[in-house]
Amino acid sequence: MIYKRKQAVAVTKQGVDMWIYNDKEACSNAAVVYQETQQGHAEEFYHSKSAFVFYIIEGHGVWVIEDEEYPVEATDVVIIPPGKRFYYKGNLKHVCVTAPAWEAEYEHHVRDIDLGQQ
Repeated sequence: MIYKRKQAVAVTKQGVDMWIYNDKEACSNAAVVYQETQQGHAEEFYHSKSAFVFYIIEGHGVWVIEDEEYPVEATDVVIIPPGKRFYYKGNLKHVCVTAPAWEAEYEHHVRDIDLGQQ
């Protein structure tokens, strides 16, 4: 199956513009989302079912995973296993793949993040 950007569902969540290319109905094994942000993802959360794999296309920033900071830049890959708390900050363009495909009921809010104070 080929997915075109014009077919993707555009949403904005916690300071991140996202284009969701597929959901679990299209492919239960994985979902693909293109994301852009100027400041980061203003929510710490974890997903109890899916791993999140981010490929950084452009920019730089910091992923905060379980309270530990990891600097990232273009061409880096970040892998977040299920159950790990995280958020990120920075001016970034990246692709996020969730495996299995993301489902809302397994995402858990931890806290809001004030990215202006980072």
